[in-house]
Amino acid sequence: MKHFAFILVLTFLASACHQKQEKKTVTKLPLLQASSEIKKSNHPFANINLYDDLNNELILDTLEYNRDAQFSPLYIGDLKDDIKLTYKISKLKHGTSLDFNYVTPKSSDFTIFIDTTKTIGFPVSMFEHYKKAEYRTNKKSYPVFIKNKSADTLHIGLGDILYMRTEAQDTTGNWQEIERDHIYFCGTGLRSFYLNPNQIAVTALRQNYGRYKTKFRIRFGNLEHKIYSNEIDGYLDFEL
Repeated sequence: MKHFAFILVLTFLASACHQKQEKKTVTKLPLLQASSEIKKSNHPFANINLYDDLNNELILDTLEYNRDAQFSPLYIGDLKDDIKLTYKISKLKHGTSLDFNYVTPKSSDFTIFIDTTKTIGFPVSMFEHYKKAEYRTNKKSYPVFIKNKSADTLHIGLGDILYMRTEAQDTTGNWQEIERDHIYFCGTGLRSFYLNPNQIAVTALRQNYGRYKTKFRIRFGNLEHKIYSNEIDGYLDFEL
């Protein structure tokens, strides 16, 4: 009997220890916090911690072909170690103005960097910005950093969006636009986005799943003023 009781005690202790280890295993870091490994990486914005006050679950989604491009700014301002994101345009504290007399960027004026080491949410739909309280849609996204390297104040967007679109490589390796420009039917009351020298803007590029592996990049501007981001791997659910 004593021997049987001793076995029960050992079994209970082993089970308790196992459960404690399991609890340690499933412990999650804050959603937007970079890990120590990421902090050691050498990309230009590795040490920036992005955070928000929202906690809805983020999921992967598919991209629809030829949808309206939406690169809404989530932050405009100084480069800092900790940056709070806002998903509602009207709550941006800096970088918006009714003045349109800013410099159009050239390729040497700023850098665009897609940071695949971090995950953030996606901003509110452009048609809902002014109707609802701030929230982030549940689409997993990569943060996109834009930095003004010039001595000029640059004009980077209008209304709700920056002048950016997503491109993907087709099966022959050529780059194709997979989004179209959003067209405002009325320009009354629209504000411009500007970026002061040495300041940054943060926006979001949707992460997604699909059947076809490809490469993505972001293009800023049209005609002779085209600026490209770094290239990243990703997937589409349609073939180009």
